[in-house]
Amino acid sequence: MVDVRRGALRFLSAPDEDRALGASVRRLLREDYEVTDVMRSTLASDWPGDLAGRLLLSLARYARAGMPTLERATQLNEAMLEALAPRGYLGPEFGEIIDEQQIACHGWVAAGLLQFFHVTGDDRSRLAAFRVIDALIAPALRLRAYPWERTIPTYGGEPSGTATEVIEGWAVSSDVWCVLLSLNALVPAALLSGRVDLADLIVELTKTVSTLDVVTHRAQLHAVLAAARNLADWAVATGDAQAADVAAALYETYAREGRTLNHATFNWFGRPDSWTEPCAIVDSIGVAGSLHELTGDERYRVDAARIAHNGLAFAERLDGSFGLDTIATPSDPILAAIEPDAHWCCTIRGAIGLLESRETAAVLREGVLEVTDLYPGTHVVPRGTGEWRIRQETNCPPQATVRFTVMEAPQATEDLEIRIAMEDVVRTVSLPARAGATAVIELAFSPRREHHAGADVERVGPVLRVRDSHDPDAPARLLTEYAGTFPGVDGPRLILTFDADRRH
Repeated sequence: MVDVRRGALRFLSAPDEDRALGASVRRLLREDYEVTDVMRSTLASDWPGDLAGRLLLSLARYARAGMPTLERATQLNEAMLEALAPRGYLGPEFGEIIDEQQIACHGWVAAGLLQFFHVTGDDRSRLAAFRVIDALIAPALRLRAYPWERTIPTYGGEPSGTATEVIEGWAVSSDVWCVLLSLNALVPAALLSGRVDLADLIVELTKTVSTLDVVTHRAQLHAVLAAARNLADWAVATGDAQAADVAAALYETYAREGRTLNHATFNWFGRPDSWTEPCAIVDSIGVAGSLHELTGDERYRVDAARIAHNGLAFAERLDGSFGLDTIATPSDPILAAIEPDAHWCCTIRGAIGLLESRETAAVLREGVLEVTDLYPGTHVVPRGTGEWRIRQETNCPPQATVRFTVMEAPQATEDLEIRIAMEDVVRTVSLPARAGATAVIELAFSPRREHHAGADVERVGPVLRVRDSHDPDAPARLLTEYAGTFPGVDGPRLILTFDADRRH
């Protein structure tokens, strides 16, 4: 998944028909994300720039997708440019002690500025992004080796990380190895500029990450999966074989050691006592998508849809916020909300996950439109004779029906073939080049039991079945029937079980 996107959109989402996406757009535009409050908070934070950078990235990405977020994105961009002007970065002055959190969050600052540049063409944002890298990120990474082998406590840390101690000249964070978030800046900047020095830093980090034991060191899943996502993106763009191998290896470790029963993520490896991390859930979707593009392995395609419809869907609240949940494991298969609104990061980051799931769910390959997940919206399909626009209507899940309608098509051209592949179900249909032509496809998913994450679970298509722990004798229902239905802090605590021991 490339966080910073440029070029033409190939899928236009329909937020008026897409409840989850529409709620997220409205949440990003609420008063607590007004620019004055955001800048006051982000400048006073021990994560300087993190909130503003993440928010600018999401607002700009949504503006690119045609959502009504450009005005606020523009206001935030102006405020960030003003704050960055004196030194090129935010927070304490760069010195002998390097603040890991400061380096990490400026990955988001640069990414947000670059995305705004791609949407608007404002060259001031591009220049500011590279100044962030040249004034802070690159000097910090070159000045002193990061203490990768530090001893990590078994327990500790809060949802928002804190700098816990100084080791070898680094003020390190309880968000273990969050310095890897600097790749959020380095990869899109290197791809845009072609700068050899930035490419060298990426290659050096790739070699380092290839040697790390993320499980033993209880690394934060967000940091690890962000690294995997960026390295997979780098491999897609450059053909770097080592980056591809490292991304795949990190993904396998996450799938084996850091994935919950509902395809969410642990906050730290080896910490089932903690909570899920929607930011890391978004990263896992991104890695899966890029690895599918790199390898063609259908398992990654299936994973991406399962993560989106279970982990990410349940993390979203009724108002479009994203929160933290319990870690559902075979020994404790309970899923319940812990934090209603992680407004400082996950609510903003979750928005990107929703958009990516939709924008990457179809690709034109050898003249065939391949659809790997279903959301309401419009496909924009370029062909040699012109451009097709095909409206896609669906309520999947819970039903798996999709209607395609040709809105525009080139004259005197051949039919367009659409191939839908979800789970192990594959259906193909051809649409004639005629405005108004339609096709309706019903995907038949049979309930099935399978072993997943160390437990026996049941799913229908990509969606898991769960039970309400308050009513254990009631029939199992799709997880998506619960997802996004509880209001959060003022509502009841929803508790579900995955029935992992086959008692029902």
